[in-house]
Amino acid sequence: MIKKYAIHKHVLVSVVLLAATLLSGFQSAHAMSVDWAGVYRFEYAEVDNTSLGSPHLRKSYLLNHLHLSPKIIAADGVNVIARFDVLPNSYYQDSQVGQQFGSGSSRSTTGFSSGNQDSNVAGNNQKSATLSVSQLYLNINQEYGAIVVGRAPVQFGLGMTHNAGNGAFDHWYDTRDMLGYKFLIGNLSIMPIIGKPYDASVSQGKDVTDVIWNIEYNNAETESAFGLFHQTRTSSDISNDAPVNRLHGTSIIGGYKVQDVNVYLARGFESVKFRIEAGFRSGGTGVGTATGDEVRMNGYGVALETDFISAGKTQWSLKTGIVSGDNPNTSNFEGYTFDRNYDVAFLLFNHPMGASGYDPFQTRIQRNTDPTCTTATATTPCAVKENDEALDEEAISNVMYFSPRFKHAVNDKWDWTGSLTWAQLQNPTVVPPTTGSTYTDAGRDVGYEVDTGFVYKPTERVQWLNELGMFMPGSAFKGGSNGYSNGFTYGFQSKAAISF
Repeated sequence: MIKKYAIHKHVLVSVVLLAATLLSGFQSAHAMSVDWAGVYRFEYAEVDNTSLGSPHLRKSYLLNHLHLSPKIIAADGVNVIARFDVLPNSYYQDSQVGQQFGSGSSRSTTGFSSGNQDSNVAGNNQKSATLSVSQLYLNINQEYGAIVVGRAPVQFGLGMTHNAGNGAFDHWYDTRDMLGYKFLIGNLSIMPIIGKPYDASVSQGKDVTDVIWNIEYNNAETESAFGLFHQTRTSSDISNDAPVNRLHGTSIIGGYKVQDVNVYLARGFESVKFRIEAGFRSGGTGVGTATGDEVRMNGYGVALETDFISAGKTQWSLKTGIVSGDNPNTSNFEGYTFDRNYDVAFLLFNHPMGASGYDPFQTRIQRNTDPTCTTATATTPCAVKENDEALDEEAISNVMYFSPRFKHAVNDKWDWTGSLTWAQLQNPTVVPPTTGSTYTDAGRDVGYEVDTGFVYKPTERVQWLNELGMFMPGSAFKGGSNGYSNGFTYGFQSKAAISF
């Protein structure tokens, strides 16, 4: 279902005037064509022991998903672009996770059902799903720029903070209702954007607004790139619904105003190529503590990717980074979290693991909750899913990590891959499972993970990945004096994607 959303009158007038000005330069033409693109994927994943101890909790699931993206070419340079997700996941709404095999009640045609109650054991077919529309925007290209109006994807740099989910196996995406214009000056582009993440009604003062500047330089000849993404998100007091409890506050005392600044740099040389992105978050959350102080954001994250170029069949690369963690003993929030699409390992920072309610990476603030929960408030949010019930919704936060990896071309269609990932906590202070617990030192050692797998690519648009991951948890999962289990676990995944 398409959610209704409103645009203030002055923004609407600006859109109409700008669109009219741009369209005046085009000759009228009939619709030329509709180009279709998309990805179909099928995934299987199994993790042996998400609890890392007793009770032995295991998860195994199959996912099925298709997204379609039509591009309507209305005239030269004038395109209307949309995106439809087929079989969306009802427990991970507004994502591209896909539907789990067997989810939903089966429809019975045998007279077994009673009223609105369907019978799973007597059903003859699966329950149908509603088509999800995640994008719809107008794109008008000119010689010196382009305009974007509507619900559009957001992507920057390595995708560690702003990630549109363009990867074949990405489960999440970032979109924004926006009005933006990209100015093109040679290899340089400057794009101011007004975004509207939330608007309660047509009445002013009940919304959340983004003011964004996206500046990018890309020179393909020298293999060099630079980018700056500056976003300021503000809200009024009435529309500020920041998670009070998870920001260790007590109430909302004002509006939300937080800045995200991301810087991206890439350079290629004959023997090595590197890409680095740094993100910084600061500002006031509008959340007040028991003493009346405002909880302020003050976090950072850095990710570095390096490729070592070789003429042989084996290519080596490295992923490393550092992300700040929150200190619950202060009134501010110092944590920073990477986008869930940004992965460095199969299990670690990808699948939630450890004791129930324990949160060593401090990512609970961005975890998915049960969408059927109706008791959520700012101070008592809905509970997140247990680790054996959650998909790959863990993220990189509160750690320093180091992950060398290789890819060996067995032949033209098969690649053998492998990686070793090590990490330690930045802030080892335990975030307790229950409110009021005493904070203790959890230890810094996260542990090691070894991943190995084979990738089969019969054509450029088809790939099949089979991967085994083995995780040896460190002392950080014991939770200090809590004495949680930190036993060995492993997982396996097999997934295929067809892009078109």
